Amino acid sequence: MIGVSAVRNLCAQADVAINGRRSWDIIVLDPRFYDCVIADGSLGLGEAYMRGYWDADDLFECISHMLSCDHLADHKNYGWRTTFAFLTARLLNVQSISQTRNLAAVHYNLNTELFENMLGPSMAYSCAYWDHAANLDQAQIAKFDLICRKLDLKEGERLLDIGCGWGGFARFAAENYGVEVVGITVADEQAAYARELCTGLPVEIFCGDYREFPTSKFQTCFDKAVSIGMIEHVGTRNYRTLFSAVETALRRRGLFLLHSITSPVSTEVGEPWLTTYIFPGGVLPSISQLSEAAEGLFLLQDMQNIGPHYTPTLQAWHQNFEGWWETAKPGAKPSVLGSQETFHRMWRYYLLSCAAEFAGGGSQVAQIVYSKGHLPAGYTAAR
Repeated sequence: MIGVSAVRNLCAQADVAINGRRSWDIIVLDPRFYDCVIADGSLGLGEAYMRGYWDADDLFECISHMLSCDHLADHKNYGWRTTFAFLTARLLNVQSISQTRNLAAVHYNLNTELFENMLGPSMAYSCAYWDHAANLDQAQIAKFDLICRKLDLKEGERLLDIGCGWGGFARFAAENYGVEVVGITVADEQAAYARELCTGLPVEIFCGDYREFPTSKFQTCFDKAVSIGMIEHVGTRNYRTLFSAVETALRRRGLFLLHSITSPVSTEVGEPWLTTYIFPGGVLPSISQLSEAAEGLFLLQDMQNIGPHYTPTLQAWHQNFEGWWETAKPGAKPSVLGSQETFHRMWRYYLLSCAAEFAGGGSQVAQIVYSKGHLPAGYTAAR
């Protein structure tokens, strides 16, 4: 347990002053700020921001400073709620089939208008690829094309898209590479949107958990498979199950591209504030955990970290979100804890704290290409 003076000293070690004059300094608006941080570390810090107990002129720089301080890292995750979450993850399969729809509904079944305005025309909710891109949509299309080239997609092939979201990648692959796509999403709102988005294209959307997908019907039916930003919701107990499902669905020598945020260390729980308010049940896999899950099922062919591209992606989402919030009708704005303003602050904290995390290299974004068996000589993953 730490006290008020310790909170001030820890912040000072990150070059963040309490009630200072620099853009990244913390301005305490309510003394309950200290109680939140003392009780719950990073979880309490985020909750205090949501409730308006503190602010900073430049929230991105404020959090960047704190994340860069090794001393603060030692005090980041503590408190009884964090301990309870760890024990729950150790004892239970939080991401069981019976729970996945409930977990998804908290985030992905929010007002679609929010996501349309935040994500833009691509409706891509994962790290974009900014090489030679002038704006967010160009960067997302570049990411789509990079994935298609890494998979060496060819006209007439069948592609399984696990965690297809609102269908943006499925539509791109079908339109630009002439493939047939089966997409899987557990969120009802996403499935309905994806079906409409892909009208007239050879795209089928299955609404359900990947473990409910009729693998017996589609066994060895697909030439290629992809999962973009979905395994972060799978949970450590289920990584092997996901890889096994993909292996069953792929034809001999098929390719599987996994796009995932990854953690530098193996863990069974996610960041406390994010898993409480944004992605319930979420946890980032480590490269070690992914390798263990793939062993005996796939051969690793290529791996690329595009994590530095996530900071400009998140900053673009934040800019879009703030612009939408200013003009959206009150009835369109979601609320949390009974307040739209609390949701506004929660979403800002989410986007900018994640942007700061990737700016500091604390998390990575891995694009990994696996093969089911040996590939023909000469295959080289695109860049």
